[in-house]
Amino acid sequence: MSREKKAVRSAFRDAVLRRDGHRCRVCGREARTSNLEPRTSNESIDLAAHHITNRELVPHGGYVRENGIALCSQCHEQAEAGEAGFEPAALYALIGSSAEIAAAEARAKGPRGEAIESATLGWVWGAEKTS
Repeated sequence: MSREKKAVRSAFRDAVLRRDGHRCRVCGREARTSNLEPRTSNESIDLAAHHITNRELVPHGGYVRENGIALCSQCHEQAEAGEAGFEPAALYALIGSSAEIAAAEARAKGPRGEAIESATLGWVWGAEKTS
């Protein structure tokens, strides 16, 4: 994977997790502060930035927060399987978005998605610059 693609994916993930308060938007479980942090309880979990609409169906891969939602591994599996309550419309409702909004944002931001906004706002993959 190219360096630019990694940056786009990282910016997407960071933007989604930041917006969602580092919690699963469905069940509310909180993420660990670091992937290196040992698990101390069942409530301290890894989160995925799930693409609500398949990346292939959204302009430029849909790497915009309007097409993403933070999900724990259990909820992510249910969303990937299309289980009841995890349909795209239900997930979009949780974040105040829709397929149309996500597509419009993806077209507006272009192929670098959230990486453009992150650079514009001075973020370095989730941490604000101090200068």
